Amino acid sequence: MIDRRTLIGSGIAATGMVLLPKAAFAHVINPSFKLFDTHAHFYTNDVDKYPFHATRSRYGPEVMVAKAMRYPQTPKEIFAFWDECGIEKGCGVQYNSTYQTDNSYLLDIAREHPDRIIPVVITDPVSGEGPAQLAKFARENRIAGVRWTGTPDKAGTFNFLSDAAAKNWEAANALGLVVVLMPIGGNMAPTMATVGEFAKRYPNVNIVLDHIGFPQPKALPATQGLTPQHIALAQIPNVYYKYTTLLIEQFHQQAVDPKPFLEYMVKTFSADKMVWGSDVGNTPGSMFGWVQYALDSASGLGEAQQKSLFHDTANRIFVPGGRGSS
Repeated sequence: MIDRRTLIGSGIAATGMVLLPKAAFAHVINPSFKLFDTHAHFYTNDVDKYPFHATRSRYGPEVMVAKAMRYPQTPKEIFAFWDECGIEKGCGVQYNSTYQTDNSYLLDIAREHPDRIIPVVITDPVSGEGPAQLAKFARENRIAGVRWTGTPDKAGTFNFLSDAAAKNWEAANALGLVVVLMPIGGNMAPTMATVGEFAKRYPNVNIVLDHIGFPQPKALPATQGLTPQHIALAQIPNVYYKYTTLLIEQFHQQAVDPKPFLEYMVKTFSADKMVWGSDVGNTPGSMFGWVQYALDSASGLGEAQQKSLFHDTANRIFVPGGRGSS
């Protein structure tokens, strides 16, 4: 059934329906366990209380504002989707495309629904105020983590993977927070090597790579898109990998089968180092269908591996308030 609960609207939503693989509707998969969604984006059309700061987005700020105004993704909408799919709870990931670093809406709804929404905020990774802000968020708002994303500078350096971000990493390390990283563009091989260096430098931070660091299976088919630097991360205990609808969508557009891809990721990194996220609020199309497609892509895994991927790993590492010092 496709309705307002599961169809995320925008000027490109109809295109998203076309892109959705037909296999997603072939049959309904009902796993024997609840799911944990690590990647849900919430936003409201109450612009008087929560004004937009949409200057950057995947589709352009005008489209994002129009989508948010017409199809807000409040707890009412997201919980209906979660309930339909058997999703127990999840991470509310601050939506840069609508609010940037103004986490007010996310923190307010997480306070109202502490049993279902675990907040992952966005802060400026090189801000001098960042460490105190993270400590306050962990203490007062029970955040589980912070998400840093962006593009590299002309030298190929991401600011969140630079010495300028050290104080913020130290704060996250002291609090035992998850740091979700989404480097966009640039040369991913040296970037993955730098991620490994930061993981070793800050061992009390659990690093989660959004979209598994965007592997390119077409470019490196023998390793399903993983570079040697990417594969080397498997030896570092505090690096985790997020398998998402956005990644599945991109693979579908490239005619890449996500099933052998996922099986190779689990073989390389293990299921207890992987989490799943729906990307609800961002990826267009039927969210119920995308969840079914994700579950189908994991059908070749053992039940214990599926449970780790879709629930247990996330439930273990996304700890409200942080894990504290090691």
